[in-house]
Amino acid sequence: MTRNTSPRSVGNDPSRIPFPNLPPPYTFRGSRPTQRGNTSSYLTRANVSDFTTTSTILVGPQLTPFQIQTSLLTSKSSYFRAALTGHFAESSNNSITLDDVAVDDFQLLVTWLYEQAVPIPYKDRKPAYYTLLHVYALADRLGLEGARNAIIDTISDLADETNSVLTPSDTRILYEDIRESAPIRTLILDLFAFKKTDRLLELHAGLWHAEFLRDLTVHLKRPCAQAMQRHRLQDITKD
Repeated sequence: MTRNTSPRSVGNDPSRIPFPNLPPPYTFRGSRPTQRGNTSSYLTRANVSDFTTTSTILVGPQLTPFQIQTSLLTSKSSYFRAALTGHFAESSNNSITLDDVAVDDFQLLVTWLYEQAVPIPYKDRKPAYYTLLHVYALADRLGLEGARNAIIDTISDLADETNSVLTPSDTRILYEDIRESAPIRTLILDLFAFKKTDRLLELHAGLWHAEFLRDLTVHLKRPCAQAMQRHRLQDITKD
């Protein structure tokens, strides 16, 4: 699957490129036959309601409405599954309000729901890791495990393609808005340990989140061989 890597701005930047229209609802093709040539033995089949029933998600202070297939929400998210199928008011009126969620962040998750890919956000032609971190925190809150994994893959690929890492302010989002046990923390520490970030830490001294610096120090005490090679000391007396 090819990921779209065209630069685009996100957030409240007035110069941001308009977000593309959402794709049409996905088509459920059913499970594969249990035996070769047996076209009638599908394990599951689509119901009409899978394509016609939608839920309204009201997002942000302005309660921006998103109409999303209910079956898609309940199959991908433990949060929406509980809210829309349990004994809650949301299940009776098929509507959920998320007034403390940024519309742009939720829109990226909706794109993932339909395309199974996370659009890569850019700001001033640089990777907007902070947006991916915000979307990860939201995916974690809504129980979208697939989206969390996709964001981790996206950050890893983006760091390799652009030879970049998080900024000091990004580490504050990582440590203040994301739970301590989240796998994304381990990924970020690995990226800093693997890449030659000595100069970066030196130039931005004092701006990093204190717990991030502590965890990175502990992580570097047991680095992999590749990290040791990248951070090797050079004998400047030979120059």
